[in-house]
Amino acid sequence: MIHVVVGPPASGKSTYVDEHAAENEVKVDFDRIAQAFGSGIPHGSVEPFRTVAFAARSAAIRRILDENIDAWIIHSRPSVEQVEAYERADAEFILVDPGIDQCLEQAADDDRPEGTEQAIRDWYDDPPNLPTGKNQHTQHKENRMMLTKTIRTPVKARTNEDGEPTGFTGYAAVFDNIDLGGDKIIKGAFAQTLASRYPDHGAGIPVYWNHDTDDPFKNLGLTTSAIEDEHGLKVEGDIDTGTELGKQVAKLLKENRVSQMSFAYNVEAGAWVDGQKNDDGTFTPGYYELRQLDLFEVSICPIGMNQATEVSAKKALLGLDPDQQPHDEPSTPSTPRLTDGIRRLRLLNIQ
Repeated sequence: MIHVVVGPPASGKSTYVDEHAAENEVKVDFDRIAQAFGSGIPHGSVEPFRTVAFAARSAAIRRILDENIDAWIIHSRPSVEQVEAYERADAEFILVDPGIDQCLEQAADDDRPEGTEQAIRDWYDDPPNLPTGKNQHTQHKENRMMLTKTIRTPVKARTNEDGEPTGFTGYAAVFDNIDLGGDKIIKGAFAQTLASRYPDHGAGIPVYWNHDTDDPFKNLGLTTSAIEDEHGLKVEGDIDTGTELGKQVAKLLKENRVSQMSFAYNVEAGAWVDGQKNDDGTFTPGYYELRQLDLFEVSICPIGMNQATEVSAKKALLGLDPDQQPHDEPSTPSTPRLTDGIRRLRLLNIQ
């Protein structure tokens, strides 16, 4: 099948293709073609590489369309005529559109060449007209930006036989509770990522301090287990107390001076659930239902979002039943305050 990946500069088109294309499928990427001809610029190009790369790209696309070769074609803004040519070849259109703000931020982070910012703005001022009819090819909008959800959680330390704190136990997420971001995670949202990424009962999920994944010294350890139960995602983890940070975080946990958990994720499936008026005249607000999440890491951090989560300590430490569940009613804010990431996901209507 022919896939045409459309989107503004710095939207993540190349990353999307790398993640989805099979090894035996052709990938047509202008920037990489230019580099193959000797251009030393990772994004964009200058003459004579630009002219040669465009000619090679056009020839490759013609051959793909003529012979119906399985391929992924990155085409930022195809013309009406080019869209019609792709349609005649029964191509699928995939729109990668995380929003103008994210594209501008990514372009700055990548140190893209001069003119990229204006190219992004031009794309949004005049986006391509892609087919969206019921009997035409599906238009997808993807957001591959990693999001984080922080939960107000009384995280407790786990100690060894000598009473020294070496880890933690508790819930990284709760189900069926609307958090302050206006989201509700349903049971089963982590099932696929646990089975595929962490098949050993959830062991091996990286544990960080406050999502600082850029600093290797902020890596605190790994989870020893992560399972979904009726309440939420229950995790246990080891903290590397051989480092100064690990020793300090373990101490803070034991003394209850740090009490927050968080996790980093992508939304693989979700949908907005409309609010409704109740028989008693009150109104139940809508929320974004998170149905399938790709889990990357969990963090111990200072600020939380979900106030209905309770993490139980090990019985040996505080005399509590480790399986004890909280009895708080789910909080339902009258006006859900959505994060930028969730606003973007609602706009993109990921189903």
